This record gives sequence, structure tokens and C-alpha cells, in this order.
Amino acid sequence: MKQLVMVLFLGLCFTLQAQTKYFETDIQGVRTDLREAAKEVVAENIELTPDQAKVFWPIYDEYRGEMKLLGDKEVELLEDYMLNYYMMEEEDAGKLLESFMDLERDKISVKNEYIRKMKKVLPAKVVGKFYQIENRLNLLISIEKASKLPLLKTK
Repeated sequence: MKQLVMVLFLGLCFTLQAQTKYFETDIQGVRTDLREAAKEVVAENIELTPDQAKVFWPIYDEYRGEMKLLGDKEVELLEDYMLNYYMMEEEDAGKLLESFMDLERDKISVKNEYIRKMKKVLPAKVVGKFYQIENRLNLLISIEKASKLPLLKTK
């Protein structure tokens, strides 16, 4: 009986690791694809003058670098969620929820910081258009993540 329980437990662990690895690979692939396409999408849609482009792209690259770091943190949190999904305790769920909320606050803070930087050197309409494009790209990423994540078990 102990051997059967051990075999079942090991099977569950391997299944969780496989699901998490699949999820991680899938999300990383989506992030890479969208990150590569994002600059192209922004370039095709933002309509910058040559002078504006000289100012915009270095700020954009800086911004994307900051957001990538936050994206890395998000992937870590999502991996933690997936690893603990089947045996999530109330306390773990609370900690993860707080971590996700902190991450959302950090993302908003970075967005605000870079919007302010851009508004200092670019017209508000250009910055507004960038924000719209960026928001649409983020919505696509969010939809993809949501389609891959199971809802938290409450019972």
C-alpha cells in the first residue's frame, strides 16, 4: 500500500512538473514572439517624425527592458501557481494574490514613469498613441495567459 501511495505521489509530481514546464515553455514562447513583434507593431503604427524617432526609440527600449524584468517576475509567479495548483493552501493563495497585486502596481508605476518621460520630450498625442498601442499588445498577452491558466480551485 505504501508503495502504491508513493508511486501515485511521484506520478502526480511528474505530472505537475510536466504541466509547469509546458506552461513555462508556452508562455516564454508567446512572450518572445510578442516582444519581437511589439517593436515592429509600434513602429508601423506610431507615425514618428525623424526627430521624434531619435528621442522615442531609446526611451522605448529602456521601457521594454524594465517591463521585461517585471514579466520575468510574473512568469515566476505563474510557475509557482501552476506548481501549487492542485494542493494550494489558503495561505499560499493569499500570498500569491498579494504578489500578483504588487506586480500589477509595479507595472502601473513603470508605465507612469515612462509616460511622464515621453511627455517631456514628445507631443502628448504621440505618447497617447503609444499608450494605446502598448495597451492593445498587453491585452493580447493577457488573453493568451488567461487561456492557459486554470481558475483557482476553491473547494
